[in-house]
Amino acid sequence: MGDSQAMPKSEDPIRRSAADADRLARMFHAYHEVVWRMLRRRGMSPDTAGEVTQETFLIAAERLSDIHPRAERAFLISTALRAAHTFGRKTIRWQLDENMHLRGSGARDIGDRRSDIDLCDLVLSKIDPELAQVFVLFEAEGLSSREIAELIVIPRGSVRSRLRRAREQFRTAVSQIEQDMKREGHS
Repeated sequence: MGDSQAMPKSEDPIRRSAADADRLARMFHAYHEVVWRMLRRRGMSPDTAGEVTQETFLIAAERLSDIHPRAERAFLISTALRAAHTFGRKTIRWQLDENMHLRGSGARDIGDRRSDIDLCDLVLSKIDPELAQVFVLFEAEGLSSREIAELIVIPRGSVRSRLRRAREQFRTAVSQIEQDMKREGHS
């Protein structure tokens, strides 16, 4: 074999493996919380969201060469959504106590962050799941309408419509929970 047929350095499997490992590690550090949070907002328990997040990154490792560097977040979120369905979550089952909002506290401190998250999850559980998905991806994860449309394979107009309806349902759910808390004396 002559020098002209030698493998270029960029194609060296050892170098490529090290570069792939570094890229996957950077992706994990940058996006694992985003993926896990999105799955939790879809109603998964913390443990199940962790398992699906792990599965998402295993798929990403296998398909790393197919992932465009500027599309890593979108790839991971869409993969997580598909993995969640494969995991047996075709129907969203919220893991929340229905009366959670009645256990509010008048005192607010740093320890209340978990309660705030639980309360947000409760509000989201009152929203149509298809609308909540768009709402979380746009409001919590900061994806654009175009990115959301591509991720869940719907027209951009449908994204805007679902987002508008989700915001309406979110406001209604918050109002209802506030009224329930006032009736229970938690204001």
